[in-house]
Amino acid sequence: MPTVERVVFIAIPHRGSFRASGFVLNLVRRFVNLPGTLVNQFQNLLKGEPFAHLGISQLPTSVDNMSPGQLFIRTLAEIPIDPRITAHSIIAVDSDAPLDEAGDGVVKYRSAHIDGVASEKIIRSGHSVQENPEAIQEVKRILLEHLKAP
Repeated sequence: MPTVERVVFIAIPHRGSFRASGFVLNLVRRFVNLPGTLVNQFQNLLKGEPFAHLGISQLPTSVDNMSPGQLFIRTLAEIPIDPRITAHSIIAVDSDAPLDEAGDGVVKYRSAHIDGVASEKIIRSGHSVQENPEAIQEVKRILLEHLKAP
């Protein structure tokens, strides 16, 4: 979008969430019920070109799409940030573990971290870091920086 100049990623699982697999994924699938006509139309769409090669046999849920092994999240993670956009990351970690092992209970640091951001703020918090006063202050700092930018 040509009007976007700055983005702030807050607890974003760029490479998926380890919680979006196994038991949690199966549990969510049991509760997510989509209208039959939508599912049928989607499955027919997937059988034709240009989608047949993707190997998707059912309509994915949002949790499916956050699984680290999903084609959707892997493809999304490969898209670089436009160089005209200034990006910032606010990443939550809930322990003193080394960053390559740390996470917020839903998203691991290694999934939330991306190279090339103007700033990365790591905050001791669970996944709902947007409620944390430190995160609110960081967003305020970023917005004030944006106002001062030429």
